Amino acid sequence: MAPAYLATIPALRRAARWAPAALFSSGIVAGDKPVLGSFPSQVRDFVRSALYDPNHGYFSKRSGPVGVLDSAIRFHKLDGRNAYMKHLDKLYKMHDISWFTPVELFKPWYAYAIAASILRTANLSVPLKIYEIGGGSGTCAKCVLDYMMLNAPPKVYNNMKYISVEISSSLAEKQLETVGEVQSHLSKFTVEHRDATDVAGWGSKDPQPCWVLMLEVLDNLPHDLVYSPDQVSPWMEVWIEKVNGRILVPY
Repeated sequence: MAPAYLATIPALRRAARWAPAALFSSGIVAGDKPVLGSFPSQVRDFVRSALYDPNHGYFSKRSGPVGVLDSAIRFHKLDGRNAYMKHLDKLYKMHDISWFTPVELFKPWYAYAIAASILRTANLSVPLKIYEIGGGSGTCAKCVLDYMMLNAPPKVYNNMKYISVEISSSLAEKQLETVGEVQSHLSKFTVEHRDATDVAGWGSKDPQPCWVLMLEVLDNLPHDLVYSPDQVSPWMEVWIEKVNGRILVPY
């Protein structure tokens, strides 16, 4: 799956290649960090802005960047891989969305498998606490809570806490809406609208055990990009340049 930020700006989809406007430097000075909006810019700053900027970031879109299926896919009615791919293509066209997460496509079973693993290995002598980083539309949270309600001892479900750490305000609202489809889940579920990479947001150390779910995080983390033209040249940090009003991304 391509990183989500490639869907934010048309120029990114056209420029998904090594562009001559990319800058390569093996002598980046510590502390040099240009502000996005001025170029050249580091890849990490561009990715963060493209995904999480509150005004134009991909995950800040009010229309919802992550697709939600009206009902689970009936896999037993699909005759093999080709039938599945055709059905998936139909779903994308029907919903006009750029991204369905695996937990959405394979609901509820994807989240049920996670919940079953937690229930099988958790220390149930203490209240169960689950953190989810970047919970999307809330499908994973709801399905995990569904599973616990149906399969865990009542004490485990009644005393558990499920905390979603979500940087997008629109997705935070959607998660509350999704989980709220089952009224009893709401007393166990909270959304913390913040950046999970900000250490200050986590507060003081909690000695109690917890589970941390990060299903769609690694491919959406701001990151640097390094490049070497051959096996003997030094690695160089890639910066992004803007040429004739177009942002060229060295991918």
